[in-house]
Formats: sequence, structure tokens, C-alpha cells
Amino acid sequence: MKTLVYVTTILLVFFTVGLSSVQSQTQEFEGYTIIRTTAGPQVCLGNWVQPKDVALSGFCDGQMVDVAQLSAISARQSAQKMDQLLFTLVSIDQKLAVNNDQVKGLIQATVNTQNAIDQQVRLVGEFLREAVTKRFDALPKEMFANDLFKEELKKLKEDILEEIEKRYSTRSETFKK
Repeated sequence: MKTLVYVTTILLVFFTVGLSSVQSQTQEFEGYTIIRTTAGPQVCLGNWVQPKDVALSGFCDGQMVDVAQLSAISARQSAQKMDQLLFTLVSIDQKLAVNNDQVKGLIQATVNTQNAIDQQVRLVGEFLREAVTKRFDALPKEMFANDLFKEELKKLKEDILEEIEKRYSTRSETFKK
């Protein structure tokens, strides 16, 4: 009987040691199952299926590769992704360059339009000043006989010319003031 207990204890120890060694052969890392084999660590790229019997090792439902192969595959995929990213960035840069050229063209067109508007405003202002001056100069001399009336007409002419200057000054002249 002692022998039977002794043999049972030894078998139980071997079973426990064997069970823990099978379970310690697998390790989960970032979604991958790493299995320690005699050929070195292997990575399961599929699903790792746990065995029904704890004394047996599980199996990979997919491809098994060693760590060096996985590193090479990962490096190649990273390089491909970097190439795609670089291509996208170059495309964005080209589109930005085209947009910058278009914005420069729009700015130049705006400057040209504003210059044309300023020139028209200046010409209209000059025309109005000349017209007012001619009209006041064409008034009959008898109207200027009275000094008080003459001063009022002169003041009216200056007020009108000043108002024309305010309303018909060009944009750049407005900013200079």
C-alpha cells in the first residue's frame, strides 16, 4: 500500500509538472500567441486553440511563423505603409502648391481690381471738382458784388469740394490720412 501511495504521488507530481510546462509554453502578447518550441519561439498568426486535455498542447488555427519571419513581414508592411503615407503627403503638398498659386492669382486680381476702382473714383472726383469749380466760376459777376454774399458762395464752394474729397477719395488716400 505504501508503494501504491508512493507511485501515485510521483505520477501526480509528474502530471502537475507536465501540465505547467505545457501551459508555460504559450504566451499572449498584443493579440499574438507566442509558443516556445524546440526550434525557438513561434508566433501563431491565426487563433490559438486551447486543447481539451490539459496534458496536450494546443494548436494554431492559422499560420505559424518564427519571430524573425514575423519581424521581416512587419518591417515590409511598415515600409509599404510609409511609402503610401509619403505618396499621400507628396500629393497634399502638390495640391497645396496649386492652391497657393491660385490664391496668389486671386490676390493679384483683387489688387488690380482695387487699383482700377481707385482710378475710377479718382477720375470721378476730379470730374466733380472741375464741374463744381466751372459752375461757380460761371456765376454772373453781379452775384459777387455783395462781399457777404461773395464770402457765402466761396464757403459753399469749399464745403462742396471738401465733401467731394471725402466721398471720392481713393482707398489708398483714405489709409494715408
